[in-house]
Amino acid sequence: MRVFQGNIITCDEKNSVFEYLVEEDGRIIYVGDKLPASCTGNAEYVELGERALLPAFGDSHIHYSNWAVFNSTFDVRSAGNYDQIGSIIKRYAKKDRRAKVLFGYGHSMHSVEEGRLITRTELDQIIKDRPIYLVCYDGHSAVVNTAAIGLLPLSIRSLRGFDLESGQLFQEAFLEATDFISGQLSLPRLLKAIIKGFDTLALNGVGMVHTVEGIGYPRDMDVDLVRFMARGAQQQFRVYFQTMDVDKVLRRNLPRIGGCFECALDGCFGARDAALLEPYSNDAENKGVLFYSDDQVTDFAIRANREGLQIQLHCIGDAAVVQAVNALERALKDTPRQDHRHTLIHACLIPDDYLHKIADLNIGIALQPGFLISPLEPVAYLSKILGERAAKSSPVKTMLEMGINVSGGSDGPVTHPNPIEGIYGACNNSNPQQSVSIAEALKMFTANVAYTSFDEDERGSLGRGKVADMVILDRNPLSMDPGDLQKIRVDELILSGAYYERGRSLAKSVISSLKNRSRIV
Repeated sequence: MRVFQGNIITCDEKNSVFEYLVEEDGRIIYVGDKLPASCTGNAEYVELGERALLPAFGDSHIHYSNWAVFNSTFDVRSAGNYDQIGSIIKRYAKKDRRAKVLFGYGHSMHSVEEGRLITRTELDQIIKDRPIYLVCYDGHSAVVNTAAIGLLPLSIRSLRGFDLESGQLFQEAFLEATDFISGQLSLPRLLKAIIKGFDTLALNGVGMVHTVEGIGYPRDMDVDLVRFMARGAQQQFRVYFQTMDVDKVLRRNLPRIGGCFECALDGCFGARDAALLEPYSNDAENKGVLFYSDDQVTDFAIRANREGLQIQLHCIGDAAVVQAVNALERALKDTPRQDHRHTLIHACLIPDDYLHKIADLNIGIALQPGFLISPLEPVAYLSKILGERAAKSSPVKTMLEMGINVSGGSDGPVTHPNPIEGIYGACNNSNPQQSVSIAEALKMFTANVAYTSFDEDERGSLGRGKVADMVILDRNPLSMDPGDLQKIRVDELILSGAYYERGRSLAKSVISSLKNRSRIV
């Protein structure tokens, strides 16, 4: 038995804060302000002092295997110019001489002095004889050198979005090339990256992970591999298969379908291919791209909903949001379900009447508040391409006031899977009228994540009978100024009552997975 005394932030429906929490055998047996006599015996006491105990954080949308690989390669988000990008790539290439492809992340024209994307020729000047595949910060575009182009099949080079001269890839060319390049990674490298990622998430206090899988590996190996390894993880994983092939999901007995890539209805603002109802403000001929027809999305939604699957769809622009909501509405009219928990991913631009539809249909939104504060896609850029619409993007406060379940995530690797960063973003929206309270932001990354995956009875808040998945923060967020929230640090992650064990070996992880084959993932 363990007794925690101090700031106990439950993240329950009433936003209750108590003085005591008692855990025994991995479950919470008491939460309140007066410690029961039955808990005063030989219990271990944990005095929190100025610290705070909360439910373990969740991430409602991450590309886990994709992020895990980049977490083990190189990241250029900190680079201020092309010379610094070159230094990062060369340092990594020297460190990993066996890598078949130098696979990296985070390039943004908004964070480098040159003010534009690097080109194929400029990457050749950094390293010419080894393939470089540099994915941009938005996760919807990339730049490659000549050696990488040489790896790509001719079929990819003929797709929309492939530019041989610049080496820049967008739209279908990017999606197919990323699938192909991901498939070049070896199984041992992927396994090591997955295990390393568990520890990185733990350092950020993450105990619940909603991952979207299905990128380019033969026979969808990443889906099955992540599901297998997640059974041995200390965190809870819920896997969403990024496919519109319902039969693939049914064969694996998965209750969830959707995500990005094959389930992306449009692109993003960074590549200016998010699908809009009206043209981009700086390009009167461009309304972005819808990857599927209305009929294709509707037919998919009807079939998946009939099979009782939970559906998630990537939609960023308002035209894509309209397409997604209309498809889900048709599906629910075809086969009504009271508790479907279908979810839109991102949903940045939403017409007012569709906000009401989303609320009326009980559709959730997996939102990434880290986008709102990212220097890689600044407000000035969004205002340039969207005009007045930029101020209406991601109306978080309005969504919550309308009763929409808004769950917080990272879209990792697009932003770092650090809930503190997302909580800060939700409370410090570039549109102050849409900033939320600290209590609301905490629930977005705890209770609302658990609700999204039907886990609210067991996790997401601190209450009697629930699993003791908890995080200790070095200070009490409820007593802080919203502008200081990024100063918070995670002291400990506690899962099922046990302190997180870092540094598990590959062998121990595999053995744990074999022992827990019946675990829900």
